[in-house]
Amino acid sequence: MKKFILSVIIALSWNISMAITPTRYFIGKTEVPESLWESTPDSLKYSILKIEYDSVTVIEADLPMTHYLDSINGDYIIKKRSEEEISAIEKALGISFKNYTTNVTVVSINDKAPQINLVKYSDNSSVTEFIVPGNCYLFSFWATWCGNCLIELKEEFIPSIANEFKDVPTFKFVPICIDSTASELEKFFKSAHGRKWDYLSQTTYLDTDRLANSKYAKSGIMPLNVVVGKDGVIKYIHSGKITTEEELSELRNAIIDGL
Repeated sequence: MKKFILSVIIALSWNISMAITPTRYFIGKTEVPESLWESTPDSLKYSILKIEYDSVTVIEADLPMTHYLDSINGDYIIKKRSEEEISAIEKALGISFKNYTTNVTVVSINDKAPQINLVKYSDNSSVTEFIVPGNCYLFSFWATWCGNCLIELKEEFIPSIANEFKDVPTFKFVPICIDSTASELEKFFKSAHGRKWDYLSQTTYLDTDRLANSKYAKSGIMPLNVVVGKDGVIKYIHSGKITTEEELSELRNAIIDGL
């Protein structure tokens, strides 16, 4: 009887030990502590892959090109590249990036604009069926870590075009921040770097789960700008940075057409 009880205890202990497997975390090919993984915003974890082996669970993710993993005194930290570094990388990858952004949209000009639900950052109010007939919208999808998004959202670029129509009550400029939660966006606007875009805080809406973004393009595609006319039809859709006079003029004309 004692041998039987002992064998049962051993079997139960073995099952419990097998059920509770350790988890190892990787960013890229580098193993990192669980504390760093947990403190990393979900918006920076790309292509998350979870593999469950018999004795261990492995979870790994890549970082967007705007960030990199650094080591200081043996401790890993995630650092953001400077805007100059990001622009240089994007320029170096210009050809491949152009190919990547080809056919990334899931809607086209003259399509009926998909309806979206958003949350307003300034007061956390939810807006369902955002698109109202009779209004013309400029949707600018962006993220705090997207270098090209931040460049085109400098006041002299896209906001300057939107400002030309500020006295037109039926025109709505709608910056839409994907991925970030309200608290993450608040930290960004209060940071020394993000303070330069604080003027967007009253007009920005949140698309934390990318549901709105994915109705217009493959999830996560940014920068992405869409003009929806008063008739609810897409007049303009553009993936990639908008900064040149020609690009800004094209955007202006699309808004005029939408009104």
